[in-house]
Amino acid sequence: MRRALLVLLTALLPCLVLTGTARAAAPTVTAVPANAGKGWPVSGARGVLDLAARGYVEEEYLMSGQADTYAQTGLWTDDGRWATRVASTGTPYTTRLVVVRPSDPARFTGTVVVEWLNVSFGVDIPVDFSQSYEHFTREGYAYVGVTTQKAGADRLKSLDPGRYATVDLSGDALSYDVFSQAAQAVRTDPRLLGGRSPSVVLATGHSQSALRLTTYANAIQPVRHAYDGILIHGRAALAAPIGDGVVGPLSARIRTDLDVPVFVLQSETDVVASASVRQDTARVRTWEVAGTAHADRYGLDLYNAANARDRSINDGAPTTCDRPVNSMTFRYAENAAYGHLDRWARGGAAPPAAPPIALLLNLIVVRDGDQNALGGVRLPDLDAPVAAYAPNNSGGNVPGACLLLGTTTPLSPERIRQLYPDHATYVAKFTAAADRALRAGWLLRPDRDEAVSRAQAAPVP
Repeated sequence: MRRALLVLLTALLPCLVLTGTARAAAPTVTAVPANAGKGWPVSGARGVLDLAARGYVEEEYLMSGQADTYAQTGLWTDDGRWATRVASTGTPYTTRLVVVRPSDPARFTGTVVVEWLNVSFGVDIPVDFSQSYEHFTREGYAYVGVTTQKAGADRLKSLDPGRYATVDLSGDALSYDVFSQAAQAVRTDPRLLGGRSPSVVLATGHSQSALRLTTYANAIQPVRHAYDGILIHGRAALAAPIGDGVVGPLSARIRTDLDVPVFVLQSETDVVASASVRQDTARVRTWEVAGTAHADRYGLDLYNAANARDRSINDGAPTTCDRPVNSMTFRYAENAAYGHLDRWARGGAAPPAAPPIALLLNLIVVRDGDQNALGGVRLPDLDAPVAAYAPNNSGGNVPGACLLLGTTTPLSPERIRQLYPDHATYVAKFTAAADRALRAGWLLRPDRDEAVSRAQAAPVP
């Protein structure tokens, strides 16, 4: 018996090492002086948002350590139950963290949202922060944006070498362990949170980052257990590779045996590309938000202001498209998603289920007479419409961007008067739609009140 046990342990030992359960020392975190280099964090909020008025501060840190890389083990099937092994260890790196937290630590509720910053346009873009900063600051969350990929790190150094001279990520194969170590730093270094400790650490990421978070959820979270919940925003059916590159497995559901909840949040732009991997399970919730685009006017306005300051894309010129960009209020659904995920990760109830956007043959969005999508999460701006909201746009001055920014086409004056003979009718219909969304759990009370106030002030008809 003893010999059999020894043989079994000998066989298992390499597997234990390969899965990465043994960890190196915690990363080192160093504050970046506020006046270093040009004097502000690239892609940060300074000079773009009045954080002080919201009772918040923005700080920046360098995080250094040694990262593992991973490799695929066995066949990766579309159920997401993917095995990995540690391919290499000890690769040194230095990256940066942008922290937005309550200036009064007593306001911190214990929830930290850690964003895998998006690098689809060659520079860090805090897409999820740009949508939900109002919710974060209302609720007392802390936010950490992580430069996780090589393109973002390299662009930091070229934009502000005086501030980011030591930043170095040798390749995207490091990204998964770097993102895990960011959560580790949040949990172990109280300076990041004004001397406080977190109770819930949530991961979030959009678009290309969502593809990498899909792989992270399926292959790394089961090994590292770094996050308490994951929000995957704007994914396609595929996932990122475990190493460098953009495209990995072509079809990837989220594995259903995770010990943390996963919220998949999709715009109308994303639905056709992800319809084959739709899922709602005990640990995975999917919302598809009708009338919305992969990126929109609200987020673009914030990023255009940051880009004008940083001159990171198109020499700082604002992104413009041939037609008006989608102005549907996706942010309301994203705020609600964070609220639900926060409670879910703390052991509360799962978020409410939502119907999918209606598709014909999983390829064509089914629309009403005003050309707005049927089904999906319904926000009041869609159920009491003054425009048609489409998921894609045509050309613009930044190649590829407008395709994802959607369009807003105002309804004709005749159609507006048909829907709303007078202003009181419009406000009543809008308020009823807002209250339906609130009851369904798709809208938070502060956003419901903001939306109704906006409708009351709108010159409709």
